[in-house]
Parts: sequence; C-alpha cells; structure tokens
Amino acid sequence: MSFNKTLNLKNASTNSNEKELIRTEADYEKALAERDKLQAELDRLTKKEMQDKHKLNTLKNRYKEQKRRSRNHRLIERGAILESLIPNAESYTNEQIKHIIKIAFGNLPGGLQGIHFPESLRDNS
Repeated sequence: MSFNKTLNLKNASTNSNEKELIRTEADYEKALAERDKLQAELDRLTKKEMQDKHKLNTLKNRYKEQKRRSRNHRLIERGAILESLIPNAESYTNEQIKHIIKIAFGNLPGGLQGIHFPESLRDNS
C-alpha cells in the first residue's frame, strides 16, 4: 500500500471518528436538555403536590373547626333552654341538674322512645 493511500485511510478514519464524536456530543447535549426539562417538570409537579396537600389540610381543619363550633353552639343553646325551664337553675350543681333531668326522662313511658313530637316539631330532613 502506498503512503498516500495509507494517509487517506488515516484521514478518513480520523474524520469518521470526529463525526462520531460530534454526533455523540450532540446526543449528550440533547440528553442533558431533556433531563433538565424533566427535572423542571418534576419540580413543578412536586410543588403543586405540596400546595394541594396544604390546601387539603386547610380544608380538613376548616371542616373540623366548623363542626366544633356547631357543636359548641348547640350545647350552649340547649344549656340555655334547660336553664330557662328550671327555676333558679344557676343555684344547682351540675350533678343536681343531671339528677333532675334523669327524673324528668325517667317518668316518661318508654323512656326517650316514649316522646312523641307534634307535627310542627318533627325533623323533616
């Protein structure tokens, strides 16, 4: 083989290697860009997930607070009704009030099941 042929083969081989290297670098750059894009999407979704978790917790807490307030309101109203029906109610202890209520309900035929509400007081729900 002549020197020129050998040199041409070497140059062709070098050019081929350089082209392959350039193609590999381009693929590597594309892969890095794709990775960065996916990482940004992952970060965005992770942030959204955290926001959704916080929103859900806020709604749960709001619901619990609303239930607690509703219960407290009901207990206060019923306590006020009870006190309005028992003369001098503030002078009795809690145990005495409890005893009065037991006596009142104990005298009903069939206990609480013996209570029959008029139509106007029935629960329509």
